[in-house]
Amino acid sequence: MHRAPTSCGHHCARALLWIFLSAGAAAASAAPSYTLTDLAALQPGHPNVVRGPNNQGRAGGGGRLVDDRGPRRGLIFEGGPVAQQVAGAAGSENSTIYRINDGGTFVGSANSSNGLRAFAGSTGGATRELPPLPGDTNSAAFGINNLGQATGFSSGPGGQRAVTWNAGGTPAALPAVAGASSSRGNDISTRGDVAGLVSGDAGDRPVLWPAGQAATELQLIPGDSTGEARAVNATGDAVGYTGSAGGVMRHAALWTSAGLVTSLGALPGGEFSEAFGINDSGAVVGTTSSSAGRRAFLWTRTGGIQDLNTLIPPLHVVLTKAVGINNAGAIVAVGHAAPPGQAGDDHAFHDAPLRVFLLRPVGAP
Repeated sequence: MHRAPTSCGHHCARALLWIFLSAGAAAASAAPSYTLTDLAALQPGHPNVVRGPNNQGRAGGGGRLVDDRGPRRGLIFEGGPVAQQVAGAAGSENSTIYRINDGGTFVGSANSSNGLRAFAGSTGGATRELPPLPGDTNSAAFGINNLGQATGFSSGPGGQRAVTWNAGGTPAALPAVAGASSSRGNDISTRGDVAGLVSGDAGDRPVLWPAGQAATELQLIPGDSTGEARAVNATGDAVGYTGSAGGVMRHAALWTSAGLVTSLGALPGGEFSEAFGINDSGAVVGTTSSSAGRRAFLWTRTGGIQDLNTLIPPLHVVLTKAVGINNAGAIVAVGHAAPPGQAGDDHAFHDAPLRVFLLRPVGAP
């Protein structure tokens, strides 16, 4: 990641930062495109997860809330400021919620005495286990559609396999891909398309399983050798990344339903980017490096890639990653408080709580 030069000393660095923040604040205050709601703050130093939102603006995740000394829990963010904590199935711990559909049904995974197990539940209701394939011992669910169909993986002696669960919770393996030793489903659309990845000797490869069909291996951005599809919309367009061997350098990617790839680029001064969400209109969100550090982005076909920090009011926060966007254009992003004078790069936020935000388009109800 690019860092600002430090040879001119601390005062020079602060001056450069003040110029950047002032310019960003001026652009945002001139015509903010989103209102910002603070949903929660999570403890630093833990493997925090944030996903969403559904079309009602609910998001999911996992971690420990600030000032909470209890175990790590699955979390539901519903407008804040206090997130709902959710355990996995009975007897489990360290749960994470990865997706919530528009009916309020969520899926995730948690540790149990039998291993890692996927679960499903509903807001305010009980949870139930989503079992692995027969003979396997572990499972995790990462996506669910509005029909209650879920996707993720099942693993055991035969390795890790991408699966779907029907609304009743019965698992089925997705079609195998030649040359792949493992696979995983990350997201599932209402028509049943699954976005994910397969792994083999050549590394990770992005794939799309069209509903009821064999996997389609997605194109890589020229020069890249690995990749992963993270999300898929109702028309079969998918997003994720392609990158170098091992994924050290990544480039945000958009694939059409035909499997053709478009590189979404990065903000000025940056080279690294990843896409995490796409809505049915084709708007994409993710994270990118830049000359100012890691920043959340919005990409549209008409506007290209934009720093989300320039589209919100100047509230002394820095958004570093956008994890999802719904069909109303609402975005869930994570970031940190950034008081005036505080450095804006990633290292300055290492010990700061992770803040979760909901961005709604200006004028939205």
